[in-house]
Amino acid sequence: MKIFDIHSDLLYDLYQAVNKGIKNRFVDYHVPRFLNSPVKGGVWTLYSPVEFDLLAAVKSAIPEIKLNLLSDFQIILGLEGLRNLKLEDLDELYKLGIRHAMLTWNEENIYATGVRGKSSRGLTKLGKALLSRMEELDMIIDLSHLNEKSFYDVLEVSNKNIIFSHGNLRDLCNVPRNLFLEQMKSLKEVDGIIGLSLVKYFISEDPEKQNLDFFLNHLDRAVEVMGVDNLAFGFDFMDYFPNTDDNISEVPDITHLGLLIDGMKKRGYSETDIKKISYENFYQRFKDKILGGYNENY
Repeated sequence: MKIFDIHSDLLYDLYQAVNKGIKNRFVDYHVPRFLNSPVKGGVWTLYSPVEFDLLAAVKSAIPEIKLNLLSDFQIILGLEGLRNLKLEDLDELYKLGIRHAMLTWNEENIYATGVRGKSSRGLTKLGKALLSRMEELDMIIDLSHLNEKSFYDVLEVSNKNIIFSHGNLRDLCNVPRNLFLEQMKSLKEVDGIIGLSLVKYFISEDPEKQNLDFFLNHLDRAVEVMGVDNLAFGFDFMDYFPNTDDNISEVPDITHLGLLIDGMKKRGYSETDIKKISYENFYQRFKDKILGGYNENY
């Protein structure tokens, strides 16, 4: 069973490795894990928790990817947060292979407002210009990390190529990064996709429920609200970041995802539905971004 993980910080990990002078990070760390997992595709992002030169970071990270070492593998390159984006650089980033972007990583910035920003502040005028250019480039617009006002502001401006790549359901875990049911319904109206996450803090506020079984409760509820065709997985694994244990202990990285597939089977999901949620829903919508999303010259 193949899985397309629609949110990974892998590109940021490669950028950090280059910055630290670590060689062959992709070959030595990531390739062995992919070869021992069902993951056969992913949206690999470079996120922006601090200030740095985004264009230079992308240029340094992409050449580290050696996709020829992974057979039958597809990727889309993206950005998690645009606090460091100069709008005039968007076209250059597109030429480098970027096909996806989130407007913020929780913060307020010149384009939009994240979940840590003011609830009354939303999408900015410059953010609308950014979305217009993203639409012209046919890029994927990711609503993850936006506050509610920005979330709905974006949907008023654009309803094309919309996803929410990593987060869960707020009625099961009441944290700002999760979605209210009305937000989920709004995503379904624009045929968007939600990627459910294995970050334990998005699964439950109760440490006793931060487990695979309760994650599957999120999946069951999401199917009730969204149907099978608008769901995917955006795991947000953090095993490659030092001193973090933000994912559930049963499935701490991609090599343990067989347990998730087994859990879905035990919950009564058909093979057809497992294939849709795990891979096909996202792949069928965005496979054109995959074809243009990786520059074989790197």
